Amino acid sequence: MIDIVLLVLKIGILVLLYLFIWQVMKTAVATVRAPAGAAAAPDVALPEGSRPVAVFTPAEREARREERLTERTIAGEKLDFTGHIDPRLVVERSPIVPAGVVFPLNGWITVGRASSSDIVLDEHFVSSTHARFVPRGSFYYVEDLGSTNGTFVNEKQVSGEAQLKLDSRVRIGETVFRYEE
Repeated sequence: MIDIVLLVLKIGILVLLYLFIWQVMKTAVATVRAPAGAAAAPDVALPEGSRPVAVFTPAEREARREERLTERTIAGEKLDFTGHIDPRLVVERSPIVPAGVVFPLNGWITVGRASSSDIVLDEHFVSSTHARFVPRGSFYYVEDLGSTNGTFVNEKQVSGEAQLKLDSRVRIGETVFRYEE
């Protein structure tokens, strides 16, 4: 008699376990198969009267980003400060170039040991085509051109490219430049 009761209890527990697993799987599948347009519930409670976050297409996001990059006047015209910006590299330390020498940045500027470079650094640790300074909009970027010893901005090695900000230190070989505007 006890054997039959224990067998019934085992079967009952197994049935409950399977029902629980089935309910969990049903909920998981329903969550994954939610309609594409349905908005998921937020992870945190939003205050009363809060607006939902607007969803923009990539083109709309790019247009909004362009608007934020330029200041606007009351009348709505874009202000252009590029006429007042004079981007340049100032040598802080170098075994070859005297400190204080200024290299104006006008367009693409290449740095290397090769005589065809715009800034020639005949140093042992500089590759023939080491780096390039590139304008993008109103910003300048430094690109490492696959140099052996690397290009550093604020003592961090550049992998690909890095944006230059006011007073950024660019090290190429043993020469250290300071970016100014």
